[in-house]
Amino acid sequence: MRKWILIGIALMQITFCYGRATMENDTVSKKLNKYVLGFVPSKADNIYGIAIGPLGSEIICNKPYTKYSHGLNFQIPGQGFIQSFYIFNSPFKKAYKSNLTENTLIQADTALKRVIHNGLLVSLTGTFSDQVNGISISGWMSLGNTINGITINPLWNLYYRINGLSIGLFNSSVETKGTQIGVINKTLKLKGFQIGIWNKNEKRSLPFINWNFKD
Repeated sequence: MRKWILIGIALMQITFCYGRATMENDTVSKKLNKYVLGFVPSKADNIYGIAIGPLGSEIICNKPYTKYSHGLNFQIPGQGFIQSFYIFNSPFKKAYKSNLTENTLIQADTALKRVIHNGLLVSLTGTFSDQVNGISISGWMSLGNTINGITINPLWNLYYRINGLSIGLFNSSVETKGTQIGVINKTLKLKGFQIGIWNKNEKRSLPFINWNFKD
């Protein structure tokens, strides 16, 4: 039974990403908003209140505009299973090897953001979001572009830019302004603290606690 549920979720993602690759012109020009309650994935430009569903609207691909959720975004099972291939293939691997901090951040900033969450994002297995302004919590892992606030996930937090607090077993970012708390913390550009068994930033690698406050 569990196998068929996972297959169904995977097919759902394929349907949204490839089955809706084209869209009518009027869906771009007209704003579609949902109030109080909206179900995700959603075509709505904005959801004000509670957004709830199996997966986030991030899986709706090839849209030339950004979707927003304002309030509570609740996803069960969530998008953590999509991130499994990142266990041995971090999206920051190339940046870490070449130390291309600024280039990587510029590319991340100029890329189209599919979804921006303002408020509380909660997922059972994990979140896969372009930007969160608020709090992101899951029971497993979190991957995204930017977090402005707090991200808490038992396994990992992988973000290009973290402005705030990141808590997890493994915290990895290109830039962190704030604090990383975990077993392993790694960032190319730090302005703040790292607390964990092993901490690495552009200045040094240290056990237990590391820091940097210089640009």
